Amino acid sequence: MNQKKAIQLAIAGHNIFLTGNAGTGKTYTLNNIIQELRNRGKIVAVTASTGIASTHINGCTIHSWAGIGIKEKLTEEDLWKLRNNKFSYNRISIPDVLIIDEISMLHDYRFDMVNDVCTFVRGGYKKAFGGLQVIVVGDFFQLPPVNKNSDKKNYCFNAESWGQAKFKTCYLQKIYRQSDPVFIDILNNIRGNTANGKHHHELDALASNTKNRDLAVNLFCKNVNVDILNSSELVKLKTKSVISNMESDGLDFKVAMLKKNCLATETLILKEGAKVMVLVNDFIRGIVNGTLGEVVDTSGIDDGVIKIKVYRTEKVLDITRHKWKLEEYSEREGKDVEVASITQFPLKLAWALTIHKSQGATFDYINLDLRDTFADGMGYVALSRATSLDGIYLEGYNKNALCVDETVIQKDEKFLSESMENDLC
Repeated sequence: MNQKKAIQLAIAGHNIFLTGNAGTGKTYTLNNIIQELRNRGKIVAVTASTGIASTHINGCTIHSWAGIGIKEKLTEEDLWKLRNNKFSYNRISIPDVLIIDEISMLHDYRFDMVNDVCTFVRGGYKKAFGGLQVIVVGDFFQLPPVNKNSDKKNYCFNAESWGQAKFKTCYLQKIYRQSDPVFIDILNNIRGNTANGKHHHELDALASNTKNRDLAVNLFCKNVNVDILNSSELVKLKTKSVISNMESDGLDFKVAMLKKNCLATETLILKEGAKVMVLVNDFIRGIVNGTLGEVVDTSGIDDGVIKIKVYRTEKVLDITRHKWKLEEYSEREGKDVEVASITQFPLKLAWALTIHKSQGATFDYINLDLRDTFADGMGYVALSRATSLDGIYLEGYNKNALCVDETVIQKDEKFLSESMENDLC
């Protein structure tokens, strides 16, 4: 299915599951859906399964929106508290549409909990999610729900309410991030657990791909490796440190939520020569979330400008402070209004980043060591962040790195078939 058809089905009022390979423009399509729905007067609640993903779409986590937090189950008392609380009641009862991005990382039982909350608060017991139009977005080949003490896979499509919602699957297939057919073939075969000797040979050859190692971001499986490398590399620079403190506005607990979920740091310490990643999209200037560069001038920081040289193009660009905001519907004003915001330079030290936090980003150059991958889809997510094989240095990988769950493969075949049927509607 193409993006235009998916947007049409969403505007028509159907519950939608928007999916597709990494790099097919799911977030771009979602943002267009949100805009088109709002242009038609719909009240849209925008959420995501993770905090980082929620900041990309000016939303909040689904856990916060539904009032379930980190609960494993809901009691009747919990439901009544939500229904009797003015703020949670308005938040849940007023919207026409609920968006949930990065659905692959939401547990099935929590998806059912969201359904329970919506049906109870909205009083629509006979309708899934209390009659809300629900649009979920994501790719189950990417990172699964985290279970700290169990190997169980709580995929959202196993939820009872998934079937009740009767989603129309919209499977995007045209890949925009990569254009090299050899690279696309590798990624597609990893998705199908069919990577063979030829693909292993092509990946093994990336160990000698050292030309752009100094320009690349290092993607690690664990936070500890990221923190150590970023801190040590910054200290090595002999240039002067400059500091930018985050500004905030709005309700304290909403601001705290934004700060927790945003990749931008409250206190940003930079030096000329520091490797950084841009955290926002600016398509007009050729910047995407994940663009890598080097800080070349910090003298304008007090005037709100930092200059970076983009590695890929060698262009020097002014980076100004960016405002991340949380919007919610206001019954008094009859529209979505800003309830909290944070403002900071959209830059992050980028000698290293975790694979989890790289989900959704696009990089021209990455250094990878996949020898300690521990979750299905981790290798696929890491590799698919790159725009080309030429931009990847792969030091090594274990047998888990190229594995995806067979359950997901089987379910994905069904999703693709459903999408093909929906494309004919």
